[in-house]
Amino acid sequence: MTTIQIRIGMDILKMFSVALVALTVLVMFIGVAREALEQGLGVAGVLQLIPYAAPNALAVAVPGTALFSVCCVYGRMSADNEFTAMQSVGISPIPAMLPAIVITTVLSLATVGLINTAFTWGFHGIQKVVMSSVERVAYGVLQRDRSFQHGSMSLNVRDVQGKTLVDPVINLRRANNESVSINARSATLSYDDDAEALTLSVTDGSASVGGKASFHFPDTLVHTIPLSNRPAYDVLTANPSHMPMSDFASATVKQKLDIHQRESEVAVRVGFSVLGSRCDTICDSAAQARLDAVARSHKRLRRIDTEVHRRWSSGFTCLAMALLGIPLAIRMKTADTMTTFGIVFLPTLLVYYPIFALCLDMAKEGKILSIGVWIANGLSVAIGVLLIRRTVYFPA
Repeated sequence: MTTIQIRIGMDILKMFSVALVALTVLVMFIGVAREALEQGLGVAGVLQLIPYAAPNALAVAVPGTALFSVCCVYGRMSADNEFTAMQSVGISPIPAMLPAIVITTVLSLATVGLINTAFTWGFHGIQKVVMSSVERVAYGVLQRDRSFQHGSMSLNVRDVQGKTLVDPVINLRRANNESVSINARSATLSYDDDAEALTLSVTDGSASVGGKASFHFPDTLVHTIPLSNRPAYDVLTANPSHMPMSDFASATVKQKLDIHQRESEVAVRVGFSVLGSRCDTICDSAAQARLDAVARSHKRLRRIDTEVHRRWSSGFTCLAMALLGIPLAIRMKTADTMTTFGIVFLPTLLVYYPIFALCLDMAKEGKILSIGVWIANGLSVAIGVLLIRRTVYFPA
């Protein structure tokens, strides 16, 4: 590695570090503040959200920051005619571009890891923090509005004295759509972290169940309200968007086996229906349900495969942007970093991300192969390589 390559690499890393800290703080502030406002979390809840929101904030900030640092360094060098001087003595600018390419490649790999962490550990962590803050949020809303609603539960009170709810009226709706109404003298709310549920302790009241039965209780009645309906983790049923990448291989194998078993069941049942001259059962509701189950399994398999390419292609946005930013910054020959950055980043927002989103949706629906998620990256890399070639052989 030459002295100029080391200098360029150090300049890019310095600019990247400073810009990344500033942009990450901004992204985290906007993201965490928005989440806090939507969920009604206090300062303690916001502080708990920060470590879980950090991976997502970094994953969002890294591509733009990498592009900014590349535009800044190469734009300044080009404005000082350093590339003109190199080419005038027969030195190709390609070696000077390698530090940015190597750095953004490493950053792309790191971004893939950040995306994987944000979609799994970060997502579930934010959910847990929000659920654990339900008690504090509920008391805050009840003190302000004297009413609170969460899921199938609605709660109205006359007053709130510390942790005691005065004259509460509670309406619940069970899983079988049966309504339960409770009127009491007092009640308290508490969050059970282990069960991920809200515990409602009601004292001296009466209850009516679906208008069919009612009873009075002078003592304390405890009712648990589950806040999370998330089933136990299983690679065959988990949402692919929030699965760790290490589970994709086993999930693909199990999903293909599930499809094979379902299709075999459909074939066997159709065969028995034909042999037994019961053709009406071939197209009845049960048969249609089995076909729908096969279709859902195929759709989930596509989603798993698409999710793998989605995370890798999202991470390598850093490299794709850098390959566009390097030649454009050199050809523009301006030290105005923001102008160069805007000229490169605006088409990225208007072209790259819409193409990426469109290809992602089409891949999920099975209209294109899952590898089609890389189309936006491929176009960016192809245009970047052509611009680099033009910069080398036809300098501005």
